[in-house]
Amino acid sequence: MRSHRGIPWMLALAALLLATLLSVNAANNPRASLQKPANQQQANRLHAPTANTKLVSDSVTNLAAKIANALSNQKSKTEIFSPVSIAGALSLLLLGSGGQTQQELLNVMGLNKGQLSFQEIHISFGRLFQDLVSNDPSLEPLVTWRLNDKCNRYDEEEEEDDDFPPPPSASNPNEEDLLIQIGNGIFAQKGTTFDQRYDKLAKDLYQSELQQLDFIGDEMGSVRFINNWVHNQTHGRIADIVSHISSDTILMIVNTLYFRGLWEEAFQPLATRNRRFFPNGPDGPDSFDFPMMAKSHCMPYYFWQEENVRVLGVPYRQNVTMYIFMPVNSTRALVQSLQSKITAERVNDIITKMKMKSVTLLFPKMHISNSISLKSVLQQLGVYTLFERQDADLYRLLTGLNRAGGEETLDILDVLQDTKENAIRQLQLQNPDCVIVERNGIERGDCLKEHCAYGGQTCVCCVEQDDDFRRRRRRRRNSFGGMMQAKNESIFVNEMLHKVDLTVNERGTEGGAATATLIDRISSQVSFIVNGPFMMVIREETTRLPLFYGNVYNPK
Repeated sequence: MRSHRGIPWMLALAALLLATLLSVNAANNPRASLQKPANQQQANRLHAPTANTKLVSDSVTNLAAKIANALSNQKSKTEIFSPVSIAGALSLLLLGSGGQTQQELLNVMGLNKGQLSFQEIHISFGRLFQDLVSNDPSLEPLVTWRLNDKCNRYDEEEEEDDDFPPPPSASNPNEEDLLIQIGNGIFAQKGTTFDQRYDKLAKDLYQSELQQLDFIGDEMGSVRFINNWVHNQTHGRIADIVSHISSDTILMIVNTLYFRGLWEEAFQPLATRNRRFFPNGPDGPDSFDFPMMAKSHCMPYYFWQEENVRVLGVPYRQNVTMYIFMPVNSTRALVQSLQSKITAERVNDIITKMKMKSVTLLFPKMHISNSISLKSVLQQLGVYTLFERQDADLYRLLTGLNRAGGEETLDILDVLQDTKENAIRQLQLQNPDCVIVERNGIERGDCLKEHCAYGGQTCVCCVEQDDDFRRRRRRRRNSFGGMMQAKNESIFVNEMLHKVDLTVNERGTEGGAATATLIDRISSQVSFIVNGPFMMVIREETTRLPLFYGNVYNPK
């Protein structure tokens, strides 16, 4: 019989993007916030091939590994972040990008290999995010180790006797087993008009909410509105994400992730006690006492022999698992060395090879709060033009293009379809005087580097290709209809902030003495004591998306 008394609460707010633009005198276009009911989201799900969604979900894990390596230093206690939140924010920027900025975003996201078209990338992201929040266990088969859970059934039969009465139910019987919520907020200076195609795609794919705020005339009111939005999206766990809005900021993209889950098997509350933690290895200095939770149950386990690393999965209900990677005699240096060897392919391979074992687990009771500047991290990873006033190419975000025949009426598939006709249309929107030429035998990446457009396996370009082409093209757009002042040449990102708040505990448990004794009664096959630095991945199994990722060197 399984106990369901532990309630670990996990939360991350991630990716606040401050996109700094100069003033726009476009007509006021206030929009109501979009909040689609879950059943409507399910009904509107965009069906992308499973192979495509796996490529995109693996790209999020690979992005996580890149960010973790860039964050690595010798002083931090923890380096935990939310890859899903960061990927959500980057994908909204990718949707509005072009030219070199688009190429740099594709590179850092690992989507520049020509395996997926621009259309397939965004449809797959949209499908993954919708699947993530649907909590539908039938979307994909369970991971292999869950299908072979023989150990659990054996333990339940063996351990059930009169000495241990049935464990009490959860303190709140109406509590959901699992709650995952993603929020995308696009907050624009009052009077800013979004390109209608971008607006529609952001809503259809990412369920984004668009709000008009007066950053300039009512800075504090705008700060309060955004902080309240974040507070509501994260169920009160995080607020005050922004305290100041500079006078030239007219666009913010805010992405949030909220996760709350019940352990599949509770940690035993009376077994939590101080135990020794060794941040510099069992023979190193500066060890200290720290509260450790404890439980014994069947869990997936694998020994990664080549790296001398033990891997344990700690399941939540409904296909979410915390995976702990811990080198033998772990130290900061060993964990950092391990991090450099992690890829999506490696993680998937290890999870496939895990076997259910009877495990006694000791794990730190933690509350981690991290604030990270992603601007410097992304610049380390090769994203430069996004943050440069003169070079950022985010032209798809705002209205200002002279569209022959009025506004586009194409639906999402037509707009994003990878065809030569759409590539030509894209160039002509950027430069109405463009004379199109076709260049055969050029790969997608090389085509985009030449500031051309790629569609239908064809590279199409404007005849005019001198060094000043993009800048003159941008000035031409910005001066259209007198809607932008002459000095406003570009949209660029001023800062990217990422905030994580993560709690792991045995909160909500009841009962006690009998079940706590059970730990000492089980003769475990594996003793897994997390008393040194470790790497952690919390993964949703149906999408293979990493909700949280990073290293813990010191749980204090």
